[in-house]
Amino acid sequence: MSTNPYQTNILIVEDNPTTAMIYSSYLDNDYSVTTAATGQEALDYFRQGGFDLVMLDLTLPDTDGITLLKDIRGLDDHTPVIIVTSDYSSEQVITALRHKANDYLTKPIERTRLLVTISNALREFDLSQRINALTQNTDNVAFHGMIGRSLAITNVFETIRSSAGSRAAIFITGESGTGKELCAEAIHLESDRRHKPFIAINCAAIPRELIESELFGHVKGAFTGANSNRVGAAQRADGGTLFLDEIGELPIDLQSKLLRFIQTQQLQPVGSDQLVQVDVRFVCATNRNPKQAVAEGLLREDLYYRLNVIPIQLPPLRERGNDVILMARQFLRDFSVEERKQFQRFAPAVESVLNAYRWPGNIRQLSNIIRKIVVLHDGEIVTPQMLPSELLEAEKFAVALPVVEQQHTSSSDLAAFKLQPLEHSERQIIEFTLSHCKGNIRAAAQILEVSPSTLYRKIERWQQRD
Repeated sequence: MSTNPYQTNILIVEDNPTTAMIYSSYLDNDYSVTTAATGQEALDYFRQGGFDLVMLDLTLPDTDGITLLKDIRGLDDHTPVIIVTSDYSSEQVITALRHKANDYLTKPIERTRLLVTISNALREFDLSQRINALTQNTDNVAFHGMIGRSLAITNVFETIRSSAGSRAAIFITGESGTGKELCAEAIHLESDRRHKPFIAINCAAIPRELIESELFGHVKGAFTGANSNRVGAAQRADGGTLFLDEIGELPIDLQSKLLRFIQTQQLQPVGSDQLVQVDVRFVCATNRNPKQAVAEGLLREDLYYRLNVIPIQLPPLRERGNDVILMARQFLRDFSVEERKQFQRFAPAVESVLNAYRWPGNIRQLSNIIRKIVVLHDGEIVTPQMLPSELLEAEKFAVALPVVEQQHTSSSDLAAFKLQPLEHSERQIIEFTLSHCKGNIRAAAQILEVSPSTLYRKIERWQQRD
């Protein structure tokens, strides 16, 4: 054994000395290689630690590769393991992948394919380690309750930081469920008003006849049912932040009063002839296109420009990459504590489904689904069987649908697309993606979320048949 701490260390488990020597010659220039001829020898080496990847033949003289794989996973759940087999269709391959083998190679193995497969496995492992490190320290991924590391959301964080100290109004736009109220709270908490009230009003949830009273308050006897004086949201927010969600749902006549209030910082409770002076920072939000709302007469243009001093566009969850997993893990921890359940993590297959799903309901939908899983199930690991049907049904076409969308396929074409053998559909998808990527196999593999070695094998098989 001669692992080099300054190089990536690979353990090759192969009982044929000639084959082991060939593999070593392929790798010696780039990696530090150790070879083991038996399962016991391999296990002894592995227990000593220091290996970054294991290349494991499924046929060994003293044990079978699946048993050794289980033993390795019992010692280390994360180190990449690439299995080697003479038959890619073997049930052993499927079993090995179920026991967390990262990839497989079929004999005979070409040098280029071996190097690509190992490089890809190490890259994926490095990425997963960095993500795990981030999620272990919530402070690295959380910003006043908003979780994420994607460029789309970190740009939002920077806008909040740079504008929070200002008195200027902020206008937040984004689809339903993207976290607009959480964003407004973050603005308040970053500002020097953080020790004063943050008052939120959902303009769409309050009946039209009560919205003015809720916003500005009323005096006793102002209308039927006004049995006492009431302080409105704007006055309760004095010194702090007033958040008006779904601002486009305010009646037009009340929008004019709101505009006057913004300009003067003076409000008049319903039924009163007295003006009340307040100091309020305005943050508003809508899930509509505000310019379209102005064009349709639903939002006053002068009010929109008064509020839209600093615009913030919240990205939908489907455009935030691995933020989905970061948030799902946080929700799992929070809900497990709340419901007194034992969940610790998601199975890799579950995280693949979560990443592939389009999330039309955004963060609100993600939170709802994770809570449902925690309430209805228990265990340390969330498995695919625990996922709701809406996610599992979408996963069946997760690869095919982007291709269909790019080709603008009609419903009749889609039906024809489904009614053919899976292998034919798979080839169409891969060939279309390769064409889109101008023959770049690595880029196509990234889009399809498979290893480049997988595409090499499939292409070679097709060429042999053709």
